[in-house]
Amino acid sequence: MADPSELAQQVARGSLFRGRHCVTGNGEPLEAAVGGTVLPAGGGSTVGWQLCRSHQELVQSLHGGSALGIGLGPLQLLQAKQAFRDSLKTTAFSLSLVVWARQVAAALDVGQTHLLDGFAVPGGPAELEAFVALHGDGFVAAAEVGGECHGVFTFYAQSREQARLVEREFEAGLGLGGLALTPALVETVTTVARTAAVNVGFRMQVIGSRAQPPAEAASLIPFARDFAGLPLDQPALIGVRTRGYESVPAIGAAFRAVATNRQLFSGEGPGEGLLERRERLEGLIHQMDWVADTYRLYAVAADPSLAIRRAVATADLAALDACRSAYAAAATAPLEAPQLPSLAAGSPELNVTLGEELPMGGNGGAPFAFPGRAGAIRQRRHLVEVALRTGSRVDQIQLRYAGEGDPLEAEVHGGGGGGDRGRLELGQGVVIRRIEALSGTRVDRLFLTSSDGQRIGGGGEAGDRLIDWTVPADSAVLGFSGRSGRELDGLRVVVARFGPLIWQPLEAVAKGP
Repeated sequence: MADPSELAQQVARGSLFRGRHCVTGNGEPLEAAVGGTVLPAGGGSTVGWQLCRSHQELVQSLHGGSALGIGLGPLQLLQAKQAFRDSLKTTAFSLSLVVWARQVAAALDVGQTHLLDGFAVPGGPAELEAFVALHGDGFVAAAEVGGECHGVFTFYAQSREQARLVEREFEAGLGLGGLALTPALVETVTTVARTAAVNVGFRMQVIGSRAQPPAEAASLIPFARDFAGLPLDQPALIGVRTRGYESVPAIGAAFRAVATNRQLFSGEGPGEGLLERRERLEGLIHQMDWVADTYRLYAVAADPSLAIRRAVATADLAALDACRSAYAAAATAPLEAPQLPSLAAGSPELNVTLGEELPMGGNGGAPFAFPGRAGAIRQRRHLVEVALRTGSRVDQIQLRYAGEGDPLEAEVHGGGGGGDRGRLELGQGVVIRRIEALSGTRVDRLFLTSSDGQRIGGGGEAGDRLIDWTVPADSAVLGFSGRSGRELDGLRVVVARFGPLIWQPLEAVAKGP
C-alpha cells in the first residue's frame, strides 16, 4: 500500500496549475496552461466551530475558513462538499453551526506563474474563447490534501427576528468564535432551538478517512476531538484556491474581458455576486416549499400569493442560470446582471393562531393536554390516528400524533368500557373534516369524519349541548385536550387558523441576520 503522506503530496502536486471553470463547472480539473514555482504551505490539524449567519459564511466554513478568500475566493465547493451543502436545504433566514476537524497532510502554493512553453497569448475574442473552453477561467493556485469532518446544525429560522434571537442566545451561552469543543456545545444547540422556537437539523460528513462515526449529533464532539489521531487512509483534496488568468503577467491584459464577466458572478471585492444571490434565491425557494408542504399536510387552502411568488422565484432562478449559460457559451461577451424581483418581495412566514374550541362535557376526571402546543406548527404536529370506545357515553379516546423529531407514544384517555368503534387513519394530507357531538356533564356522543370519507363514533342520547361543526377551509384540527377518568369527561378541539402569509424582507440577509 502506498504511503498516505506520499500519496497526499502527489494529489496536491497533481492539482496545482490545473484549469477550472470557476463559475460554470463542477470542479473537475482541466488541462494546465500555466506553470510556476511550488511552495510548501504547512499542514497540521485544526478543530473548532463557527456560527454562520449567511450562505457565504457557510460556504467559507466548509471550504476551510476565511483564508480561502484569497484570489477568486470560494466560488464553488469541491463536488463532495457541494453535495453535502445542498443536502442541508437551508432557507432564507437559516443559521448554521458548523463544527469541523481537519487534518492537512499536504499543502502547497504556487508562485511566479507564467504561460507554459507552446502556449501563445490569445490574440482576440475567438482565441480567448477557445482558451477558456480548454483551460477554464481560472487555475488552482493552492491545494490542501488530507481529511475533514464536518457536522452542521441548521437552524431553520422563519424570520430575521427569529434568526437574531438564535444568535443572541448563542452569544449568551457560549460566545461567538470560540474554539473549545465540549458536550456543552450540543447541549446549547438544543437549548437555543427550544428558546428561539426554531427547528434544527443535523448532518455530518467525513472525507479522507474510512472511520465513520454514528450519524447522531451526540457522537460529533468526541469524534471531532479525536479526528487528528485518525489515520488518513483515503487522503483527499479538501481545499483549493483559484486565481484568474489575469494574474499571470503574460496573459493579464488579454484576459480582462473574461475577468470582468467572472467578477459579476463571484462578487470579488465588496459587492455581492450572482452566485451568492443564487444561493439566497435557492434558500427562498426552500422556505416557500416548506410553507407549501405545511399547507398540504394540514389540508388547508394556501395563501394565493405563495404560488404567484414561487413562480416569480422560479423565473428568477432560470434568469440566473441563463446568464451563467451565456457566460459558458461566450465568456468574453459583455453580460448584464438580471433583475431578481423575488428577492425584493421577501420570504414567507406562516401566520397561524392556535385555539381550543367546541367545549364538550364537564369538569370531572383529570386533565390531559395537546402535546407541544407552542411549537406545533413549527414541528408539524398532526394527528395520524384516532380511535374511540363508546357505550351509553364516550368511554375512551385514543390519540396518536406525529411530527418532525422523535415519534410520540399513543395516548389513551378514559376507561376500558364500551365497545370498539374503530379508528381513523390520517395519512399525509388527511385530516378531520367534521365533528358531531352531544354532551352534558360528560361527552355523551362523538362522531368524527375525515377528509377522505372515514367516519367513526358512537354514544348515547343524553346531554343537551349539540355540536355539528365542519372545519373551515382556513383551519385544521391539530388534536384534542380534555379531561378523563373512567370515561371521557371533557373534550376540546385544538384548532389552527391560518391567516395571510407574512412576507419578511430579505435585503439585510446578505450581511447576516
